[in-house]
Amino acid sequence: MKKKRGTKKKKKTSNSKSTNNADGEDKIEGSEGINPSTLISENDPQGTKADTKKKKKGKKKKVSKSEKSMLALEKKIEKLKLNESNYDSIINRMHQWMVDKAKIATDVFKLMDINGEGLLSYDEFKAGMFDLNAPLNKVELHLLCTLLDKDETGEIDYTEFKAGLQLVREVREVDRQRFRDDHILLATQRKFPTCPCCKMIITEPWREEVPRYILLELRCVTFDMIKDYPGHLKLLVHAHLRICGLIQMIIAETDISSTKLAVFRDKSRSADSVLSPDITLEEYGFNGDSRDSPEEQTLFYDYTVEFTDCPILMCDHYFGQKVQI
Repeated sequence: MKKKRGTKKKKKTSNSKSTNNADGEDKIEGSEGINPSTLISENDPQGTKADTKKKKKGKKKKVSKSEKSMLALEKKIEKLKLNESNYDSIINRMHQWMVDKAKIATDVFKLMDINGEGLLSYDEFKAGMFDLNAPLNKVELHLLCTLLDKDETGEIDYTEFKAGLQLVREVREVDRQRFRDDHILLATQRKFPTCPCCKMIITEPWREEVPRYILLELRCVTFDMIKDYPGHLKLLVHAHLRICGLIQMIIAETDISSTKLAVFRDKSRSADSVLSPDITLEEYGFNGDSRDSPEEQTLFYDYTVEFTDCPILMCDHYFGQKVQI
């Protein structure tokens, strides 16, 4: 007779179950040789799976449009301050406009000041300036607010509007003078570049870091009585310019071929009034000012002659004389 295979398998499975129940332990398939203490239930909320999950990154704080525009303005102001001459030009222009429009501006700001405290916020101040048609763009106007808000309180005292930016200009002047003093005291050795071919030193013109400007009216002594004489010049020059450089500028403007030119303080053409070619205008007391508001001075130039007392040898002897026939 044939043996029934199915019945034997059933008996084996029943025997295995009985042995497992008899021992009192449930064996997990593939768990041989593993410490039972390390096995953690899948339903355990404090398991290692929860610990191994990546922590979510913190969300970035949302920046409002007003904050973004304010940051952009601050960056533009910092960039504007890097150009010293342009920055000084803006300050001088603001100061002059504020002094001229102080009375009208104060009346407008009083209407906007509901509490009557003499203080306005940045937005209120800017709105008033736009109503006054101030010649400033958004960046310059915000710069003006920061300059007037000395204590950084976010409010502007419009009662001091008539003073303009005089304090700011004084502080700038002190900083410039301190900068000059520091650079005068420092003795540094200049390193000039060399030519790649001949290895000769290549010199470059020296540049003043913070130049001052003078608006010079140069009048020819001989033709001073003639109002529209083309030899009368107006030149915007640096205060650190030497007199010899000024003479070269006169020659370039008038096409005078003579090298015997001299610059005088007055029309007397005396030896005391002659300016030495090796001395700068600043050393003669012409200190200069900013480019927008340069110091205005008048000097005279003419040929240098050996005879100053003889009226016949002087070229202007017959000017203005009536001819008698």
